[in-house]
Amino acid sequence: MERLSADSRREKVREAAYKTATTVAAVALVATIALFLVQLATASHASWRAFGLRFLWTTEWNPVTEQFGALPMIVGTLVTGFGALAISTPFALGIAIFLADYASKRVTEPFKYLISLLGGLPSVIFGLWGLIVLVPRIGRLEVWFGTLVHSEALVQAGTTGVGLLSSVVLLALMILPFSSSLILESLLLVPTELKEGSLALGATRWDTIQSIELPFVRKSTVGALVLALGRALGETMAVTMVIGNGMRMPRTLFDPANTLASAIANQFLEATSPLYVSALTELALILFVIAIVINIGARVILRRGVQQR
Repeated sequence: MERLSADSRREKVREAAYKTATTVAAVALVATIALFLVQLATASHASWRAFGLRFLWTTEWNPVTEQFGALPMIVGTLVTGFGALAISTPFALGIAIFLADYASKRVTEPFKYLISLLGGLPSVIFGLWGLIVLVPRIGRLEVWFGTLVHSEALVQAGTTGVGLLSSVVLLALMILPFSSSLILESLLLVPTELKEGSLALGATRWDTIQSIELPFVRKSTVGALVLALGRALGETMAVTMVIGNGMRMPRTLFDPANTLASAIANQFLEATSPLYVSALTELALILFVIAIVINIGARVILRRGVQQR
């Protein structure tokens, strides 16, 4: 009895220590996010005081006259992020479904390794590939499209190929291994009994995928896509190399543009005045808020979908 009592006391001590450690970790995470927001808001105070909310919808960015507006970068960030997600999602689902339900194990395992390898490549490698391979082809596409619509401006601009479309396609390729591997792992965790029961009732393989597997992994799929979108929104190096770094509002997908992350990376070391540094810090604050809003929005949509089932 004494030994059981001692073991029970030790177990309670371990449980209390574990609970304390996890609580401290959770509080530290929330405090870190709050400190990030406070620090960015404090560092961008001069920009907020000078421009107010019009900083969000002003298109002029002129360090010489110290007139700054974030709208071109906000548009570039949202277009590249959501555009890449829209292009990559069907391919990610197709790759995951094929490897989980149609391919043999001898095919699935090498492909899983290749996908993981591709997802772990440094972004600068994607950027170099984009400059060497993707950008010239986008330039030829721009010339073809300009000729089709009789636009001399597009034909002339097509000699470069850098712009929004190049960065969207490149980001789609970059986040494809990430989202497809996460969706694949979720599909592999679907209980075999559910799939075999569906097939035994006469459903086809596609009916089983559509009615059993995809609803089962819906939550994890949304999470994977949100994580992929977060990487696309925050990508810096590869986007900087192919987007053209234009500070004007883009009118077409072929125009040079900029994102919040690439603008900060390109100009922070060149910022000399306090207002210039504050404006760039405010860009970082906007990017941080966009990421938080997207994650909260995805969670709300997912919770409503679960409640409606």
